[in-house]
Amino acid sequence: MHGLSHRLSCGVIVLACIAAGGVGAAPAVVDLYVGSFSGSGTILEGPEANSHQVGCQFTILQQGATGLSLQGTCRAYLILTRTVSARLSWDPGSGQVTGTYTGSRVGTAKLTGRQRGTDFDLTIEWPRPLYGDTTARMRVASLDQDRFRIVVTDRIGANGPVRATTDLTLLRQ
Repeated sequence: MHGLSHRLSCGVIVLACIAAGGVGAAPAVVDLYVGSFSGSGTILEGPEANSHQVGCQFTILQQGATGLSLQGTCRAYLILTRTVSARLSWDPGSGQVTGTYTGSRVGTAKLTGRQRGTDFDLTIEWPRPLYGDTTARMRVASLDQDRFRIVVTDRIGANGPVRATTDLTLLRQ
């Protein structure tokens, strides 16, 4: 269950980062990520990195001129519910996104990255190792005005392969 919480965390972090990137951008980008969303997908969990289905619901709100906040829950197996939150800010001059994510068992994660068009390339920095290291990569891609996809990749084991640990598609409610 602890590994499952980590994987749910990664997906949520990505969603939060996506939202943050759009704040200082053109209104069309902001419209893509502010609102209520639900979605489903797969996460990897445990030492063998087994695949599991997950469902999530989030509300993303604009905070000031260049910030966003995310509040939500993710569920797996109808018995595990994880509450998650993120706070992000965006520098319109540089395109840099920074923030924090709360909800993982390893502690608060640092988020950094850049907006690229309507998509986001991000890094998660965990305070303690997860699957043998303290970083993971996130890619958030707009599929259309009401859908986006979050893919988190991480190395499984100290010298293992890089795999997608979270793959979620989220739809506007």
